[in-house]
Amino acid sequence: MENTFRNHILHIDDAQIQSPHMTPLADHYAMVNSAVSLLTLLVIIAVALIAIFQPLWPLPDEGRTNAVFIAIAVSISFLLLIVYGYFAEKAKGYCVREQDITLFKGLIFRKIITQPICRIQHIEVKSGPVDRKVELAKLHVYSAGDIAQTFEIPGLPVALANAIRNDILAHKDMQHHG
Repeated sequence: MENTFRNHILHIDDAQIQSPHMTPLADHYAMVNSAVSLLTLLVIIAVALIAIFQPLWPLPDEGRTNAVFIAIAVSISFLLLIVYGYFAEKAKGYCVREQDITLFKGLIFRKIITQPICRIQHIEVKSGPVDRKVELAKLHVYSAGDIAQTFEIPGLPVALANAIRNDILAHKDMQHHG
């Protein structure tokens, strides 16, 4: 029996080697995440103001002033994180190719995760209550072997997430049976 395995050197300058091209997530995904974060911030501010100004255990004037300054500082920090999160979500994307699926993420430190389709053990589409309201879903890709290669592509329209899942499952079935 002849061994047909080959492992030739690839030349990076060769035109046949193609980098994956990023497809952005749904347009409204980053805005929805920012709105949820802003709503969370407003709830936190309301609870802090109620705690600071409640009449049952009044704070001394100096303590109340310090608590207000702390609440303002925390609110400004949280607002900056919301703005950063918006742009970080806008920087996320994905690419589905014939043999692999890739996740692009990171605003300051870019990270590209590529998972060969033949190594996908399980793939599922998830939607939380907010996702369902805005018709978005997450595609969760589980790797056979290493947990580091398990990732989630958020912000996909539900129909697209299901189509990608079905295409990957059909492709895996063809590899095993076809």
